[in-house]
Amino acid sequence: PAFGPPMLSAVIATLGPSVDPLVVTSVISGWSDVSVYTVEEQRQLMLKGTVEMARKQIGLFTALLTFISAIIMALILYTLTLEKVHDIALLKLIGAPNRVILSMILQQALFLAMTGYGVAYLLGRKIFPNFPRRVILLDSDLFSLALIVIGISIASSILGIYKAVRVNPNEALSG
Repeated sequence: PAFGPPMLSAVIATLGPSVDPLVVTSVISGWSDVSVYTVEEQRQLMLKGTVEMARKQIGLFTALLTFISAIIMALILYTLTLEKVHDIALLKLIGAPNRVILSMILQQALFLAMTGYGVAYLLGRKIFPNFPRRVILLDSDLFSLALIVIGISIASSILGIYKAVRVNPNEALSG
């Protein structure tokens, strides 16, 4: 044939109970183009190679999505706060303390977060069984995700809170 014999990728040897694995390893290691690995060493090669690269890629993708979600949520909350500047100024004019206004913005942020989490949870339960690969979500993962969503919502509301605190009560009279 024009291409030569096929390349050999791996040989698996099953040893009998009376065979010393160290002797077999030393004989096969003497060949110039062969490496010998135990089952545990093979496992570590896979974990450090292919699996580790995939884990890093998924981690980076998750971090980027989390960061982008936080930015989008912050912009939504800021826009919603801007739409309510007149109402916030009116509340301040009648003497409402800042904590009431802040709690309203936080409640709105938490409502958005829990609605998003609920939709994602329900869609995930419905869609994951149809994935070509098995997706395993542990309860601890779901709980951690809920905490992350709450943290993102609180952090995202800071921009809206900052705007609400700076609203002048006199703006209620101008609008």
